Amino acid sequence: MARHQIWFSEHFKKEIKSYHKKYFHLIDDIYETLDGFDKRRVDSLGKSVYKIRLRSRDLGRGKNKSFRLIVFFLEIDQLLIPLTIYFKGDKVNIFLSEINYHLSLTIAELEMREK
Repeated sequence: MARHQIWFSEHFKKEIKSYHKKYFHLIDDIYETLDGFDKRRVDSLGKSVYKIRLRSRDLGRGKNKSFRLIVFFLEIDQLLIPLTIYFKGDKVNIFLSEINYHLSLTIAELEMREK
């Protein structure tokens, strides 16, 4: 049983769509990774945002050359929200401005959901 609730925003679903066409197990890999989320074992980027190394079964290699998953963790609600994902082979790093962009879209969507 998961310790956290996991919520996929529509924004994140759109982002993952292109990857999912090529990496069929990616969504399962994301759920598996988020289910075992422990904020003490991942990189904190501040503002309750974390970067997770995500291993993909479809790649056949370890976490180093795989995906990075940026998540937002609402500790009070124990709610874990993926913000964005990127493939390490396409992009070496993600800029803070990109993270803030994904965070603002996700928070806006979350606020609309709660109304």
